Amino acid sequence: ASAVQAEDPTTPQTLVKVDDFEITNLHFALFASQTGRNPKDAQGQISLLNEMVNNFMVANSTQGRELESDPEVAAALEVARARLIAQAFVRTQLDSAPIDEKRLRELYDAEYAKPSREYKARHILLENEEAAKAVIVELDGGADFAALASERSTGPSKSVGGDLGWFEADQMVSEFSDATVQLADGEHSKEPVKTRFGWHVILREESREAPPPEFESMKPQLEKQIQQQQIAEAINVIRDKTRIEVREPEKQSN
Repeated sequence: ASAVQAEDPTTPQTLVKVDDFEITNLHFALFASQTGRNPKDAQGQISLLNEMVNNFMVANSTQGRELESDPEVAAALEVARARLIAQAFVRTQLDSAPIDEKRLRELYDAEYAKPSREYKARHILLENEEAAKAVIVELDGGADFAALASERSTGPSKSVGGDLGWFEADQMVSEFSDATVQLADGEHSKEPVKTRFGWHVILREESREAPPPEFESMKPQLEKQIQQQQIAEAINVIRDKTRIEVREPEKQSN
């Protein structure tokens, strides 16, 4: 147990030999991580080490070797191997190309530095086009939008007079956002707007320019975005050299 605690897990040191197989502190660290246990006391470490020894003892036994040919066991080993190597590949790719401040700034300037526009709107959601047109006629005649929304809308916002608060265009379904953008402040839609939720009558109350998010607050997201691009590019290089065939599963006769 003291050896397990003292040794650097990145430098393999033999802890136990099972026949000719050497179990190292690296094995122990991985086993502890995969089982979700990290005992600090000697007894707990000995217990975990003994459990790992049992695993290797069984796996390396004659009976264990015979099980490797079982289709399900063989497939599980192949999947585990592929996942571990792929995860190591991702780590090495990210380590080999660290992201500097300049690249983060360039991505921020390209995608986030420009201010966006926000809209404050109300809507009345109706079940059919005819009902929506009837509401528009009433609004054209001077009816109060919030009162009509509370009375006629079938959406959850009816309790607050159809108020949707402030939002950016891409936060709404495209048909709704396109119609809102085309309205002027204080103007309601003159034609019903159809979305997958039903028929809408929209009142755009106000609009404003929204300041861009601070660079520092966006850094984690920017780093993740660049990392995902790096990994995708590295995988595509391998994919371009790989022959992949998709086959239909064989039909089993009754």
